[in-house]
Amino acid sequence: MLGRASRVVCAYQHAMRLPILARFYASSSLPPTLHVLRRDAETKLASLQDMDTPVTAHGWIVSVRRHKTRTFVELTDGTLGGAATLQVVLPGEARELTPGQAVQLSGRMAAGRGRTSSQRVEMHAEDVHVLASTDLATYPLANVMHSTKPDSVAADIVRQASHFKARTLHFGAIQRTRTRMELAMAVWMDQNDFCKVQPPVITSSDCEGGGEIFRVVAESDVAQHPSSKENMTAFWSGNDAYLTVSAQLHLEAYALGLSRVWSLCPVFRAEGSATNRHLAEFWMLEAEMCWLPSKNALGAILDCTEEVIKSAIRAAWHEGRARDDMTFLGATDEHAAIIEAPWPRISYTHAVQLLRAQCTEVPAPMWGDSLRSDHERWLAAHFGMPVFVTDFPSNIKPFYMRENDEQVILDETLHPEAAGASRKTVACFDLLVPNVGELVGGSVREERHDVLLQRMKQSGLQSSSLTWYIHDLRRYGGPPHGGFGIGMERLLSWLTHTYHVRDLVGFPRVKGPLRH
Repeated sequence: MLGRASRVVCAYQHAMRLPILARFYASSSLPPTLHVLRRDAETKLASLQDMDTPVTAHGWIVSVRRHKTRTFVELTDGTLGGAATLQVVLPGEARELTPGQAVQLSGRMAAGRGRTSSQRVEMHAEDVHVLASTDLATYPLANVMHSTKPDSVAADIVRQASHFKARTLHFGAIQRTRTRMELAMAVWMDQNDFCKVQPPVITSSDCEGGGEIFRVVAESDVAQHPSSKENMTAFWSGNDAYLTVSAQLHLEAYALGLSRVWSLCPVFRAEGSATNRHLAEFWMLEAEMCWLPSKNALGAILDCTEEVIKSAIRAAWHEGRARDDMTFLGATDEHAAIIEAPWPRISYTHAVQLLRAQCTEVPAPMWGDSLRSDHERWLAAHFGMPVFVTDFPSNIKPFYMRENDEQVILDETLHPEAAGASRKTVACFDLLVPNVGELVGGSVREERHDVLLQRMKQSGLQSSSLTWYIHDLRRYGGPPHGGFGIGMERLLSWLTHTYHVRDLVGFPRVKGPLRH
């Protein structure tokens, strides 16, 4: 099966050992970060090496405490985990220093005088140079720079002033965690022979068929009068152009030459919902793979999905700074059970039976209904871990999903008004996770040309803009294939227990005025 090697070797640990990364990306011209300064000093301290060597530190002052003979400064630069800072000790009162300043300090590292693990070492500064000042009287974060609560005043401030968001401890921990996750997932893909590709952001079609799309119009066309559909598309020679809602169709084209491909790109939905789960612009990790086994094609995709997400979980809880960040974010240490246990897999039919028999919190669906977000969260809570729901009704899923050979015979527990009827399903899945709901969607793709055309007709879609996809990719060596898409913000939301997606993104795009 795909990706079983990652059960043995943590992709993140493997990435950290890759010589090619160190050879190509290590730089001796950039000054050391506070993370490097503290790490090297702690290593020397533990091995009883001499620490009395000159060092230079750069960062922003978080707080200043003045005593008669010395001043203590807490310094940060965004590279330390959680709420950690580097304590700097300066002689005298250092009256010129205030919180928020960007400074350069020269001195030596020494054993710390604190009792916590983050205070094992400190810096004794001999010289300080203020690189940039801050007007504390007008600085919005002046009184909350060291706030440790995600629902604090700082969070409210940066929701309105996103350009300050990266300066908060909570968002710093979020971004470092995301970096680790994306690196681990990229390494997993590389280990399993997936080639990273670059699908277009501007496309000629809406592959999901939901209509929640942004049209791309050139400024030169907008300026033409009178306005008409024809001159609004002149730049594209009369063709419609949209911001992509998914890279899937183009990934299929890539996969039918490279076998296994993936991408990490922004996607766009003209989403009118003003909930804490929706963004108009978000990031998807999407993958497509050929040569699926004939007997359990969908199962192979589920294996791949489970393993790549588990690689991200391992990275988020790796060690050192990673654990510091996750602990700071309030995430609980439940990852071990989630990583080691296989995730449950149930059919949509079974899910409806469970909801109708046991769910009392919200109205239960009948077979054929789409699962609401409340249903998704209930199912994930019922299993207490991520759960795959497979084989949905064909009429509520996109045209490109492969129809299953067997149909579902309805009974009164599934649909009292249609008992005895048979219904078609498609080989697809949603991965549901606790507190969030749907995290991943995927399917085996419909490779049969005649069935694909029929499904498009049933969906009311025009095939003219998808000739390359419907005809060429199916007629010329298109083997069984499939794939999935992971919402990166929702993955991060689940792992970090940050359930407002706007707190996960530096500059969130939602319906309403654009401020940045």
